[in-house]
Amino acid sequence: MSSPTPLQKAWLARLRPELPRYFPDARGHLDLRIAGPPELRTNSRLFPFTLLEDGLPRAEILVKAPQGRKAANVRLAFEAYRLLNRRLADDPDLAAPEALDAWEDPPALIMIRAEGDPLYLRLRDCRNWAGEAGCQLAQNFVKQAGRWLARLHDTRPPDWSRPAPAPLARLDDWLNTLRAHGIDPLEEKRIRDRTRILADAPPSGAAPLHGDFTLRNVLCRLPQHITVLDTELAQHGDPAADIGWFLAALHAIDKWQIVGGEMVYTRAVIRQTENAFLQGYESVRPLPPKEIIRAYTTLRLTERWAEFVEREKQRDIAGLRTFVIRRINQHFVRAMG
Repeated sequence: MSSPTPLQKAWLARLRPELPRYFPDARGHLDLRIAGPPELRTNSRLFPFTLLEDGLPRAEILVKAPQGRKAANVRLAFEAYRLLNRRLADDPDLAAPEALDAWEDPPALIMIRAEGDPLYLRLRDCRNWAGEAGCQLAQNFVKQAGRWLARLHDTRPPDWSRPAPAPLARLDDWLNTLRAHGIDPLEEKRIRDRTRILADAPPSGAAPLHGDFTLRNVLCRLPQHITVLDTELAQHGDPAADIGWFLAALHAIDKWQIVGGEMVYTRAVIRQTENAFLQGYESVRPLPPKEIIRAYTTLRLTERWAEFVEREKQRDIAGLRTFVIRRINQHFVRAMG
């Protein structure tokens, strides 16, 4: 491994005195060693460490330092993880990472590293929803993901959570972006028609929201254990928002398919995956109205559509940029169908 960075060394020095507090049941001498290079993500930087007890590995620890404009409030993140640890303690198959501490200066969340493969990798073994073993496992993990989200939504919103933004607050901005990149007026009308219900319909009941419930944030471990990451937004609102977010994510499991102009998963497979997820959810609590779920799914797909074309707008080759944006538009038109 390359030489430790100054930040890695600084975190070693900060954490070592705290280890007895984090692990009060330890009987041997506790120490830390660097487990790998820092990992840079969109809204955070991860520093991996291995906890040693009398020189032997005991646990893998992550320091998650927020960055960027969407950086999470570490205190709220810590409280959200602790709430979930208590809420899911009675179910051995559903979990959230164990949070050890929240640092205010510098801001960072200290947690036990969760193990498992992201759900989107499991779904790659299930391209045709067939009966082979890999696909059966994927179907089961999808249902477990539905159960996990329903358990979250079946929890009373804590006093420290914040209300989710109004669902239609940014729709005009996204449509303006798409209008500048060739969206068909009929598609824009369809998006507005499908989401209009969110302006007037009463919410399905306030619940704690994950806020980024995607296939990447669901870790799967045999035989049927899942751990959900990034449960840090600490918002409350309509549970249909989380459901729609997940259903929209199913249309972009493999990002390269958008540019390639091909759907890795057929419409039938995506529908079967959606049904499995909703069955898992409904095994715990009733689903919100279908038209509200569809509206939130459409809203999230519109947001993702705008994000993709904005990203491609930065390319320097005008002809290629136009071609790629056309492919993106085609993909999301099919996804909205």
